[in-house]
Amino acid sequence: MKKVEEQINKEIGTDILVTTFDGQKEHQQCKARNASKECWDISDLKTKNIFSTWKIQLNREHNRKVALVSPMACSFLFDLHDRAYNTSGRAEDFYSIQIMKSSKEFQKFYKIFCIEMGLNSDQDVDVLKSIDYLKRIFYKQISEYELQERINQNIQYMFSSEQKRVYNALLSFVVMEDILGKEITQSILFDYFIKQGITFRLKDGDNRIAPRIREMNQEYRRNFRLLQGGLIHRKEFDDCIEAIVNEKAAIISGSAGYGKSGCTEALLNYCEEKKLPHIAIKLDQRIPHKNCEIWGQELRFPGSIVHSIHCVSRNENAVIILDQLDALRWTQANSNEALAVCMELIRQVEYLNYEIKNTK
Repeated sequence: MKKVEEQINKEIGTDILVTTFDGQKEHQQCKARNASKECWDISDLKTKNIFSTWKIQLNREHNRKVALVSPMACSFLFDLHDRAYNTSGRAEDFYSIQIMKSSKEFQKFYKIFCIEMGLNSDQDVDVLKSIDYLKRIFYKQISEYELQERINQNIQYMFSSEQKRVYNALLSFVVMEDILGKEITQSILFDYFIKQGITFRLKDGDNRIAPRIREMNQEYRRNFRLLQGGLIHRKEFDDCIEAIVNEKAAIISGSAGYGKSGCTEALLNYCEEKKLPHIAIKLDQRIPHKNCEIWGQELRFPGSIVHSIHCVSRNENAVIILDQLDALRWTQANSNEALAVCMELIRQVEYLNYEIKNTK
C-alpha cells in the first residue's frame, strides 16, 4: 500500500512529466479552459488544488520544477516568477520592494500563495522558501493556434513525410497506444515512426549542405564591384550587427545607389570573420515559389534553406540574407507566391529561435 501511495504522489498534479537532457524534471498541468473565465486568479488555482500538488512535487527535489500550461492569462503568477528571479536574494528586499510596493491585489495574491504553500510571509525564512518555490514555478501561456503552429513547424523540421500523415500518427500514438504513466524516449518514438512508414529528415552529418552553402555565397558575391576606396562604413551596418547579436530580423531599404549592396557585403565579411554560418541569395535570380521545402530542394539543399543551415549551425547564430526582395513584384506575374514563401521562411526562423532559446 505504501508503494502505491508513493507512486500516486509522484504523478499527482501531472499531465506530462518532462525530463531534460541534464536530468531536470518538470511536472506540467495542462488546462485548456477555466470554466467560462478568461484568466486564472488565486481562487481558481486554489479550487483546482494546483498549489497543494505543486508543493508535493517541489518538496521532492531541489531542482524539480512545475508548470501550468494554458491559453489563458495568469499575470500575477507570471510576475511573481520573474520577480523571484530578479530579486537580490535577501528576504527583506524581496518582501518590502517586490511585494509590498505593488498593488493590493498583487500583495493578496502573494500572501495567499504563501498560505497555500504552508509558508508565513512575515517570517524571513519562509519568504526565502517562497522565492525558491517561485523560481521553480512556471506559467506557460500558449494559444491553441500558436500550439498548432509550433507542432506544424516541428513536423516540417523533423520529418520528410507528409505533414498531415505525421500529425495523425502522433495523435494515434497519444490516443491509441498504451503510454499512460510510461516514459516516452526518443528510441520508442523512432521505432513507432519506422513502423508507421514515416521518415525523418537528414540532419547533422549531411555532407551536401556546407559545400552548397559556399557555392550559393560565391554566386551571390560574384557580381559585386568594390569601390576604389573600399567599403564605406555606415551606421546601418552597425544596426544589422546588433540585430544579429540579439537574434533579430532586419530590413535594409533605400533608393538605388544608397549603399544597400555595400552594407550586405560588409555583413558577409563580418560573418566570415566571426565564422558565423551564413547564406545570401538574390531573390530576383533564385525566385521562391510553391513552398520553402520545394524551393530549398531546387537550390540543391535537402529541404528548406532554414532547416539546412540549422544543420550546420546548431545552437550558434546563423545569418540568412534575402536580397532584392522588392524586385519580386517585377520578376514574375505571381509575386504573392514568392512573398508567401519568404513569410514561411521567416516563420521557420522564428520557430527555431524559440526552440533554441527554450532548450538552453
